[in-house]
Amino acid sequence: MYLKSLEVQGFKSFPDKTLIRFGDDITAIVGPNGSGKSNISDAILWVMGEQSSKTLRGAKMEDVIFGGTQKRPAVGFAEATLTLDNTDRALSYDADEVMVTRRYYRSGDGEYYINKQSARLKDIHELFMDTGLGREGYSNIGQGRIDEILSLKSGDRREIFEEAAGISKYRHRKEDTERKLAQTEDNLLRIGDKVSELELQLEPLKVQSEKARKYLELKDELQGVEIAVWLDTLDKLSAAAKKAEEDYASASFVLQQAHDDLDALYAKAETLTQTLREKDGELETVRVKVNMLQSTHQQLEGQMAVLQGNVENNNANIRRIEEELKGQEDRSSGVVAQIEQTEARIREADALIARKEADLEQLQLELTT
Repeated sequence: MYLKSLEVQGFKSFPDKTLIRFGDDITAIVGPNGSGKSNISDAILWVMGEQSSKTLRGAKMEDVIFGGTQKRPAVGFAEATLTLDNTDRALSYDADEVMVTRRYYRSGDGEYYINKQSARLKDIHELFMDTGLGREGYSNIGQGRIDEILSLKSGDRREIFEEAAGISKYRHRKEDTERKLAQTEDNLLRIGDKVSELELQLEPLKVQSEKARKYLELKDELQGVEIAVWLDTLDKLSAAAKKAEEDYASASFVLQQAHDDLDALYAKAETLTQTLREKDGELETVRVKVNMLQSTHQQLEGQMAVLQGNVENNNANIRRIEEELKGQEDRSSGVVAQIEQTEARIREADALIARKEADLEQLQLELTT
């Protein structure tokens, strides 16, 4: 197993995505002070799960995110990906290449990935246990770390030796087991306290249990009575519903008959309305005819009055002529002819008056009918 590459973006002095490739031999990174050499070591520690901002040379974890400069704005997250060759299966992961990724946001949210699959911090720690890359590992040692290790107590140095010997995983498992056993003992103590408390409550609980049993019996009896009442109510409701259905059917039949009668009345009313329209038309025709007859009657009456005036004039002329004839019998034959003409005109006027009187009687007869 060896380190193949490190890819960082937004981590400390690496705002842009930067890929650093390592060979399978010794690789050295050199540069002046402040060029970011230590940031590479910090990125490796950080991606392997380091939680101490002090170890990463910062006051808080947010300090690992590129904070910006006068020429470049700050970024919103930091990300680092560590790629390891695992062809020898030194890591307990079934893959020839293992990619460990850590991402951290300014909001405080963090994410871990193993080969681009979401993982927990615990999974990262267990992956690197007994490989020399763990939290107490010796593969990544910073400045002054050797002096710090030598100045530690023997018990603290033992963690480093256990990591080198490959038994730190078992020590962590032992500590987890002992912690779980301690929690189990605490739980047993609490259970014992609960049992003692319940034993004190046993007699009151018996009384309550008897009351509850009696309550359940009464409840069952009440439920039976309620069911009987409901069944009786349902029978009554069923009978009422049946009667309501019969009444509804009868009412529907009556309503249908009423609709039929109403439709017949509507049809009859339509017929009568049509007949009334026809009668109105006939009446209007009769009214026009009567008006015409009345106008003709008035004209005839006027003509008759004129004719009667003519007759009276002619009679007056006849009387005058007769008187003249008595006094002048010796007049010439021209006068006789004039008399005959006048009498002929009188006869024609009498005939015309007779015809007009007949027409008048006929009009009066038509008006009366």
